[in-house]
Amino acid sequence: MNRRAFGRVAASAGIAAMAGLHRSASAEAFFAQAPAAKQRFAVMLWVLGKAIPMEQRLEMVAAAGYDGGELVVEWRDWTPEQRRSIMAKKNALGLTFDVMFPSTAPLTDPSARTKLVADMKSAIPAAHEFGCNRFSFAPGARQPGMSMEQHKAAIADNLKAVIDACGQEKFEFLLEPIDLLENKQASINSVSDAFDITRAVGNPQLKVLYDFYHEQRGSGNMIEKLEKNFDQVGLVHIADVPGRHRPGTGEIDYPNIYRKLAALNYTGYITMEFYAEGDAVAELKAAKQEALTAMQK
Repeated sequence: MNRRAFGRVAASAGIAAMAGLHRSASAEAFFAQAPAAKQRFAVMLWVLGKAIPMEQRLEMVAAAGYDGGELVVEWRDWTPEQRRSIMAKKNALGLTFDVMFPSTAPLTDPSARTKLVADMKSAIPAAHEFGCNRFSFAPGARQPGMSMEQHKAAIADNLKAVIDACGQEKFEFLLEPIDLLENKQASINSVSDAFDITRAVGNPQLKVLYDFYHEQRGSGNMIEKLEKNFDQVGLVHIADVPGRHRPGTGEIDYPNIYRKLAALNYTGYITMEFYAEGDAVAELKAAKQEALTAMQK
């Protein structure tokens, strides 16, 4: 099952990235960590292809020189034997699982709260098993008769509920807007709306997953929004427009985006989420090097 619509299967590779944050004093203790020794890179694993065994996808990630991968909800379908095999491969390769999605229930639906909370609670043991400390959510489809402000309020309330369901667990949470070309029913289509929601929730554990591919297709003006809202960015995803292919194949000026991330002292994951048009490992290697070169200028 892939991300977003959880139905499309790809044949290529992607990249996932966590953002460095401007931290308030109250949030500092939660996010305290040693400075990153290097820029970290990850791959959204669904773009490597559902037909490819997860163990093989992890080998591709490692061969490309990446630090980890990201999951959607495919982990829910793994048998105990598959979990053991996948975890053994991940650990042997020294990779991380940076993100996982706990639920496909819509955050926009107030009546979905019970399922969202139940899914969240059932995901916690798996997150511990996987060594993953971050959950991501898509906002969900628009609900009949609800205004944009009502949708934002419902998303905020449901996010508060799933965060509360984790109790004292030190997880981080992400909200990812989806463009209307990807999903015509998507409720939140720009990081601008997502930033409004995370600020309304006001919990330092909650940030926005800034997917430049979706933002370019939806509204553009990506660097200004990144700079003005960097304190609310928790992760970045990378792919070019059109086609969701490797950076440099389309209209997005990724070198400028990478330079801005460097100027903002972004030290989190940069995650690739693109369909390779040729050899996925070679394209991932090239995409990583292009990012590093731009960020060092």
